[in-house]
Amino acid sequence: MGRRWYTQRFKNEVVAQCLQPGASVSRISIEQGLNTNLVRKWVQRARRDQPPALLMPVLLEERELVTEATSSSSAIEIRIGDAVIAIGAKASLYQIEAIVRALR
Repeated sequence: MGRRWYTQRFKNEVVAQCLQPGASVSRISIEQGLNTNLVRKWVQRARRDQPPALLMPVLLEERELVTEATSSSSAIEIRIGDAVIAIGAKASLYQIEAIVRALR
């Protein structure tokens, strides 16, 4: 018995089924009476041969960087149950980061 030959159209149909979200290459291979490794090769080739995704240009709005507090508030308060954590306006980024990490 010689090697089986499949049309490109048939291969494309099987690959399309395999690329559906939640699809099982093994299940589809068995349903089609095909060797799973063969179908996996078809899927790999199809993915490799796809053109790369096109990137869309994105325009970002420029915003002014705020480096100092703009309100009269002198602290940030974090309330968890009955506990209150107050972070002063002069706290460094390092200190704020350490507090937030400790709260996780």
